[in-house]
Amino acid sequence: MKINKYQIYEMYQKGISVSELAERIGKSKPTVYRYINEIRDEIRYPEIRDEIKRNLYYGDFERYIRSLNYSDISLIRRKFNLFGYDKESKINSILKYFKSYSILGVYPENISRDIVKKAYFKKAKQTHPDRTKNTDSTQFKEVHIAYENLLKQVTA
Repeated sequence: MKINKYQIYEMYQKGISVSELAERIGKSKPTVYRYINEIRDEIRYPEIRDEIKRNLYYGDFERYIRSLNYSDISLIRRKFNLFGYDKESKINSILKYFKSYSILGVYPENISRDIVKKAYFKKAKQTHPDRTKNTDSTQFKEVHIAYENLLKQVTA
């Protein structure tokens, strides 16, 4: 009997252990774990992507990332090819990667020079010390550094 990855995932969701699944399909436990993670990632990533976008644009991104469970953090780490071995190092890697994106309020997928420029000009107007009396120049400098970093990534 041939079982596909979706069926393995469904059986795992119903409570069948990885050891039992591996025995049933004649694969190793790490292979079964990989199958389960692939399907879980496929299902969960669109939800996480939308939550990340929302928090990059409107929310507190760091608090959002710190509130995620370990498997969601690992999913983000895998999707963006980031590093980290324990939960804290994975979180720090994610926060470092997304810092420029969160400052400008853009999402890394399908990013272009035009998107980066528009986001920069919008943020620059909000944070420029000559235009707003409440902000100091460090905020504007952060925005400019984020802009330069993202332009390098887009053109690279």
